[in-house]
Amino acid sequence: MKKIYFTLCLLLCAAFVFSQEISLKYGKITDDELKMTTYDKDTTAVAVVLYEDGYTSYTYNNTVGFQVILDIKKKVKILKQEGVSEADISIPYYKSGNDKETVSNLDATAYNIEKGKVIKTKLEKKYIFDEEINNRYHQVKFSIPNVKEGTVIEYKYRITSPYASRIPDWNVQSHIPVMNSYYEVLIPEYYHFKIDAAKGFERIQVEETKQNQNFNIGYSSSGQAVNVTSDSRLLKFRAKDMPALKDEPYVWYLNDYISGVRFELSGTKFPNDFYKPYTSTWQNIEETLKEKTDFGSNVKMANPYKTEVKTIVEESVTEEEIITKIYALIKEKIRWNESYSFWGNNARDAVKNGTGDNGQINMVLLSMLKDAKINAYPVLISRRNYGRLPYTHPSLDKLNTFLVAAETSDGKSFYMDGSAVRGGLNVLPVNLLVDRGWPYNNVGGEKWVNLTNLAKNQQLIAQKASIDENGKMTSEMTTRYNNQIAYNVKSDYFSAKDSVEYLENFQDKNNLTVDSYVIEGIEPMSNTVSEKMTYTKNYEIVGNYIYINPLIFTHLDKNPFTQSERKLPIEFNYPYTYISSIILTIPDGYEIEELPSILNMSLPENAGKCTYLINRMTDNTIQLNYRFDLNKIIFIQSDYELIKEFFGKVASKNTELVVLKKI
Repeated sequence: MKKIYFTLCLLLCAAFVFSQEISLKYGKITDDELKMTTYDKDTTAVAVVLYEDGYTSYTYNNTVGFQVILDIKKKVKILKQEGVSEADISIPYYKSGNDKETVSNLDATAYNIEKGKVIKTKLEKKYIFDEEINNRYHQVKFSIPNVKEGTVIEYKYRITSPYASRIPDWNVQSHIPVMNSYYEVLIPEYYHFKIDAAKGFERIQVEETKQNQNFNIGYSSSGQAVNVTSDSRLLKFRAKDMPALKDEPYVWYLNDYISGVRFELSGTKFPNDFYKPYTSTWQNIEETLKEKTDFGSNVKMANPYKTEVKTIVEESVTEEEIITKIYALIKEKIRWNESYSFWGNNARDAVKNGTGDNGQINMVLLSMLKDAKINAYPVLISRRNYGRLPYTHPSLDKLNTFLVAAETSDGKSFYMDGSAVRGGLNVLPVNLLVDRGWPYNNVGGEKWVNLTNLAKNQQLIAQKASIDENGKMTSEMTTRYNNQIAYNVKSDYFSAKDSVEYLENFQDKNNLTVDSYVIEGIEPMSNTVSEKMTYTKNYEIVGNYIYINPLIFTHLDKNPFTQSERKLPIEFNYPYTYISSIILTIPDGYEIEELPSILNMSLPENAGKCTYLINRMTDNTIQLNYRFDLNKIIFIQSDYELIKEFFGKVASKNTELVVLKKI
């Protein structure tokens, strides 16, 4: 009887939870919304979107023609104090010269229960701000007042755009859960759009019908209104209970995988006119850059360092030598100001001031290489933390910087960037190692380049160590870092105040004492760094035993993949090889009681491999050869279990111990 009663209570509680009244009408707030303390489908959520509605339609303006109107309404429940920031709203819009969008009809309110009464707090206009993001975008910013844990916030606004060829994309996911998402689009028959509702991993319901729509397109000579009727395309997109798009380790840019709907204009067909295709390609984008923007003129700038380049050409034997010396020269002449740009405007100011952003430096570098008769061209990219360039739906808005490529007559390619202050040819900051770059003006060359594997990245460690009867280890170690790994080491080295602080950090991290240390190859153009050191490290003697990790410096001491399942792909920084070779002499009076087992393991198609070979060279000498190769860096989510198991075994092997027993 008690079991039946308990089950009934559970069912009643569940019925109460799922029957919570959520209003989808703007301005109506329910008691359930105000009293809600948790979201049952994600109890960790700091806030939840109760509903978000978008309505896009067309109107006709006799001055500018067709315009796109986007109306947004959104309601959010703040569940925890950490969710209060959901009340800080930014609305980006395009504004450049006479071409601009407008934001209007803005309204926002916070709802709270105080002493049993519902208190409404309206946003005042004086707290709404407009600020410039860059020379092409502005944003309207505001913070809804009186927001705290338990508050329901609601806001709406309208964006009017003169760009009839663009329909705003719609995302049904956010960094917090979304209970109800609805997007309605009414498109006149004159505009033909391709629609992709399969973006991301969550399912979106799509409904399409036809609807008549009337437009007043002007007046006749007699003053009569001229109206046209369009057989318009009505699309409705619905999504319910969308999970939060949560960040996972080893993802370059989370929003690459957000679920939503995207639109691309394929053509127009106006009354009494022919069909005009408008599907844009990256080749079209390139032509636009050449003919209609500053970018096209900037890449034609004259070399400001003609004398220096002439000397380099005269003194060099090969094209690669010329490229290397010119790249070294630009690093000396112009210091990177830690900013990125795409257009490379005002590059001569960077020459004059001796400092500039990467776009300016790259424009100057291009001019120098071309003056040296090197085939050089920009490679257009989006940095990793801004998302990939899409193969379809190309847009200038997706581009945010470019690299410089140079080719020799024997077919070698080299990549450079003004922000790559720590490396030579083909070694770049990780944020620029993208898998999609568009070569600009590379006539006859292969379009789309993969920049993730430009160089052979290695870390090679060789150690000769001995341990005495008191547990004190003395070691001589040589380490060589190549390419991207060398870049990282140099970045760490120069981020410390000086070499003393760098060594102190190393000693603290590894619990040892460095007795001597030499580092070489830290110059800006070097792609190889070498370290030589001697050090001592103490191990505790436990009874008659000494326990030692023969790797000494572990490559991977814990598995980075511990979650039970994964929704997103796995994206590592770059392929690399890690090799450690160690010869360890044990103290007199001790014997080797236990050695770790041998490991030889690979991922399918040689995507990754780990070998751990340990053996007794003599009664008192142990040799360990460890090698780890990551040959592939992007894995789909269905590979997750394989990756999890592989890295778990590698991490486990990295922490296994040699057991020495006193005789």
